[in-house]
Amino acid sequence: MVAGHETTSGALCWTLMLLAQHPDIEARLREEYARILGGRAPQIEDLPQLTFTRMVLEESMRLYPPAWTFARSARASDEIGGYTIPKGAYVLMFPYVTHQHPDFWERPDVFDPDRFAPDRAAGRHRFAYIPFGGGPRVCIGNQFALTEAQLILATVLSRYQIRFLPGASVVPEPLITLRPRGKLWMTVHRHEES
Repeated sequence: MVAGHETTSGALCWTLMLLAQHPDIEARLREEYARILGGRAPQIEDLPQLTFTRMVLEESMRLYPPAWTFARSARASDEIGGYTIPKGAYVLMFPYVTHQHPDFWERPDVFDPDRFAPDRAAGRHRFAYIPFGGGPRVCIGNQFALTEAQLILATVLSRYQIRFLPGASVVPEPLITLRPRGKLWMTVHRHEES
């Protein structure tokens, strides 16, 4: 009942923070909104065309996965990297670490939404990107979360600019979800063209 609201809002916070730091990427989003939406509010039918919006959200969740860790129970004994995992043991998975591992990601600390373009994503290990988990235990709300996040982002950014307050800093706080510590101090301004 409560799953989803905090993870989606967290993903949007991190995305707005990254866009405030990368106005060139924000400008590309605005171009997409002007081309696809033409000044109207986004509809669910627009989502297949809002490809760059989806790439921005995916890259944001790569750098700051709201579900930064999750646990699994070993169904059988196994050995991974020389370590024995006994049957029934709890194993912690850390998407935050996997998403920034240089064996899977070129320049892993750089915000680069284009890494999720189909040609660049092809051939990537299917478990290199797991913001919703993976396999048979993947989050059942993943498509809903991506749908609402895309619609919210397109609705907000097609009309407003979000900027940091001078001197504001952001520090990740890994609690149940990964969120900004304290508050995300930003201002909202109507976009000149809206």
